[in-house]
Amino acid sequence: MRRGGGSGGALDARRQQMHRRRVAASAAVVACLVADVWAVAAAGAGEVPEGSFSTASRVAMTAGFAASVPLDDVERVPDSAAKPAPARPAGAAAAAAPKVVERGSGTLTVVAVPAAALGTPPTSGRTVRWTLETEGGLGVDATALATTVATVLADPRGWQTKDRVRFVNVSPAEAARRADVDLKITLASPDLTDRLCAPLQTRGQVSCHNGGRVVLNARRWLLGAEAYGTDVAAYRTYLVNHEVGHGLGHGHAYCGGAGKVAPVMMQQTYGLKGCTAWPWPTAKTA
Repeated sequence: MRRGGGSGGALDARRQQMHRRRVAASAAVVACLVADVWAVAAAGAGEVPEGSFSTASRVAMTAGFAASVPLDDVERVPDSAAKPAPARPAGAAAAAAPKVVERGSGTLTVVAVPAAALGTPPTSGRTVRWTLETEGGLGVDATALATTVATVLADPRGWQTKDRVRFVNVSPAEAARRADVDLKITLASPDLTDRLCAPLQTRGQVSCHNGGRVVLNARRWLLGAEAYGTDVAAYRTYLVNHEVGHGLGHGHAYCGGAGKVAPVMMQQTYGLKGCTAWPWPTAKTA
């Protein structure tokens, strides 16, 4: 005679129910991935627009590529790290913080750059042709964005001096004619940033360089980072120079010691490690 038959039967029934749930969940995941494998194949044939993949399969794709894709071109997000944010005063000033649009229109538009902001490029050096794009619906003034980016690139403290390069802007008209572009500098919402940077993991928080595209996360553009406090303008200078530096072939650098000036290729977004903030590629002068 089987002892405890009643309770044993109930336990067996619960186990069977749990087993059926696990099988159903596994089947759902497999179905999702199979569907997106088809989507990947279709994308290769140019049939699926960017961003058509599900979140689940993007995670799976990222995990699969993680071992083979270098992550030096992104300000990596440690799992334990707090979201970077600038130090802001309490009260009314804090309430005036710019609104970050998590997901814009998804459409990129090439922005015209004011001629006065371009300055006079050097007459020699490796030519780097760049264009500026912005996603629609972000609430960011395109002319102010273009002026800032162009002014940073033209500044004598920047990469033109450090790397002996010559930045040349590609206008919207030239871009429409498919002119050659070495760097596409793109302001994107956190959502689009994640898609443009994949398989690099930006997690809606940081920026990247990925395949000739410098992606500036609108969250960081609007809010800055703790290392620069309330000086968002200085942080924007750092952001442009850091990600363009990746586009020019530079990897990450590190703090040389307490009290020293942080190199621009240091991940200053996540703190200064005892260094002092500095947004330019060239050495700081007195």
